[in-house]
Amino acid sequence: MNALPLAGFSGAAFLWLGFPNDLLHLPLLAPAYPAALACLGARARCAATAFRHGWLTGIVGGSAVLYWLALPVHDVGGLPWPLAVPCAVFIAACLACLHGLFSLGAHTLKEWSPVFFATLLGLAWYLLEEISDLVLGFPWLSLAGALAAWPVTIQAADIVGAYMLSGIWTLAVLLCLCPMANVSSRATGLGLAVLLLCYGAAQLQSRPFDPDPTGKNSFPVLFVEGNIDQNNKWTPEFQRQTVEKYINLTQIFLSTHPEEKPLIVWPETALPFFFEKSALFAPILRATAAQAGCPLLFGAPALRKKPDGKATVFNRAWLLGDTGTTLGAYDKEHLVPFGEYLPEWLKLDFLSALLQGVGLYESGTQTAPLRYGGLVLGMLICYEGIFPSLAKARVEEGANILADISNDNWFGRTPAARQHLSLTVLRAVEQNRWLLRGTNSGITAIVDPRGRLALQGEQFTEATRLGRAEYITEQSLYHTISPWLLPTAVLAGLALAVYGRRRFKTQDR
Repeated sequence: MNALPLAGFSGAAFLWLGFPNDLLHLPLLAPAYPAALACLGARARCAATAFRHGWLTGIVGGSAVLYWLALPVHDVGGLPWPLAVPCAVFIAACLACLHGLFSLGAHTLKEWSPVFFATLLGLAWYLLEEISDLVLGFPWLSLAGALAAWPVTIQAADIVGAYMLSGIWTLAVLLCLCPMANVSSRATGLGLAVLLLCYGAAQLQSRPFDPDPTGKNSFPVLFVEGNIDQNNKWTPEFQRQTVEKYINLTQIFLSTHPEEKPLIVWPETALPFFFEKSALFAPILRATAAQAGCPLLFGAPALRKKPDGKATVFNRAWLLGDTGTTLGAYDKEHLVPFGEYLPEWLKLDFLSALLQGVGLYESGTQTAPLRYGGLVLGMLICYEGIFPSLAKARVEEGANILADISNDNWFGRTPAARQHLSLTVLRAVEQNRWLLRGTNSGITAIVDPRGRLALQGEQFTEATRLGRAEYITEQSLYHTISPWLLPTAVLAGLALAVYGRRRFKTQDR
C-alpha cells in the first residue's frame, strides 16, 4: 500500500513535467503518466478504488497543467481567487474521469499477460483521447502535444494521427513499466520506442530543415503583433488606437523592406469592431492593403441579421486582396466554452463578463479555404488548432497551407501559450502542411510539415516578424486513413478483449 501514494504523486508529476510548464519541461515523462495510472489500477484492492486513485491523480496533475484557466475567470470575470481556482480544478476533474477509467481498465486486466495488458490499455488511451475531443471538447492533455517540443517523437502522426500516436507511446512505455512486465515485454516496448524514434529521425532527415524555403511554391509572410491589452481591447475609445498600431507597424516594416510583397497576417479579432459595418475604418483597411500591394489576413467580428431581425455574431477571419477588395472570409466553427458562448444552463454574471466585446458568438458555417493566387489558406482560429478533425476538413476542402490566428493574451505569462502552440504543431505533421500562426501577444510561429519551428516569436512584445513558408498539395497517409482509425481501434480492442478473456479465463482454471 505504501507504493500507491508514490505512484499517484509520481504520475501527477509526470503529467505536469511532460507538458510545457513554469519550471522544467521534460516531454518524455508524459508517456510515463499512463504507466503510473496503470500501476495504481493494477494494485488497487477493488474497481472503485482503482477508479478513485486514477481520478485523484488526474485531478492533481491536470490542475497543475491547467492552472492558468483560473486567470481569465479572475482577471476578466472578476471572480475572487478562492472561487476562480476551483474553476480550473473542475475542468481538470472532468478530464480526470477519463484517467480514472484508464486505471479501472488496468485493474480489470491485471491478471493478463503484459502484452495483452499493454496493448489493450494503449488502445484505451487512444480512445480516451478521442473521447476528450469528441465528447468533452477539450483534448488539451493529449500526450502527443506534450511530445511536440521534440519533433523526432511525433513524426508517426503523419500516419496514425496525434491521438493514436499517444496510444502507441503508451503501449511502448507500459510494455516496459507495467507491474507485470518481464524481460520479453520490456524488450518489445524498448524496440517499439526505438522504432518510433528511428522513423522520426528518418522523416526529419528526408526533409532537411529549411527555415527559409526558396522553392517555386514558397512565399513571404509578415506577422504583426500588436500586444493589445485584453482589458482595454473592446473599449470604443481604444479602437482607433488599435487600428493605427497595426497599420503603423505594418507600414514601417514594408517601407524599410520595399522588395518584399508578403502575405500580411494580423491576429484573431485584431480589429475590435464589425469590419464590414464600419464606415470609418473599413476604407482605411482596404487602402492599407492596396497601398502595400499585399494581401491582408486579419481577424474581426462579423454581424449578420437573421430574418426575424435578431443579430448573429461570428468570430471571423477576413482576407483582403492586394487591391483592398474582400477575397473571402472564414467564420470560426468550434467556439470556446465560456470565452465565446455560454451554455443556457450556465449564464451567470461572472461568466458573462468573460464574453468581452461583442458578447455571444455563434458557430460559423462559412469555412471554405481563403484563396489568393496559388495560395489556398485552410483557416483555424485560436482554439480550433487543437482539433485534428478541423485541420483535416480544411485540407479536404483544398487547403495547401494551414493558418491559425490566435490571441492567448487572456492567460498572461503562464505556460498556456506554449501548450497551445505544441498542440497546434501536431496539425502540421498530421496533414503534411506548413502552418502559419499569427498571434496578438505570442507565440507567433511558422511550423514546417515535420513540426519544426521555422519562425518563433517572443511573447508580449509589439513586433513585426518576417518568415517564409511553402504551399503543398500532397496529402499525408493519416489524412487518407483517418476515417477508419477509430472504428478499427474499437473493433481491434473488442476482438482482443474477447480473445484475452477466453484465454486467461481458461488458464485460471
